[in-house]
Amino acid sequence: MTADTSKPLGYSQRVTVRRSGVPEDQFAGIMKIDMMTGVMKRIYSQAAPGNGSALTTAGHLLFWGDLNRRFRAFDPDTGKVLWQTIVGGPVMTSTITYAVNGKQYIAIFTGEGQSGSRNVLDVAGIQPVHGANALYVFALPDN
Repeated sequence: MTADTSKPLGYSQRVTVRRSGVPEDQFAGIMKIDMMTGVMKRIYSQAAPGNGSALTTAGHLLFWGDLNRRFRAFDPDTGKVLWQTIVGGPVMTSTITYAVNGKQYIAIFTGEGQSGSRNVLDVAGIQPVHGANALYVFALPDN
């Protein structure tokens, strides 16, 4: 990327290009890696890219949010969606977890960020949502 001193951050807009031959519903996804063998296996595919990192819990759950406002809990072995919700804006940062008095919570931030650029959303076929900056906190069920 080249510096563009006319832009506030000094860089020009990022450009996203879909690889030829990749189906639209597989633009983004989650893979797992067998650390003993190095074998990678895709366990979930979708059209919308993610922006924050995925998070796994000791309770054997995988959480991941995307730019199309979906936040999901997966089975980390199979990629099966166990729970999902639609939040007000694109999930913009890494998912975090914390506990209070033995109760576990998962938190995400939504809103407009650098990865919410028009080009990334156009490639994924997503209509942008503006003005949806928020903090969402979800309580995990008791075991």
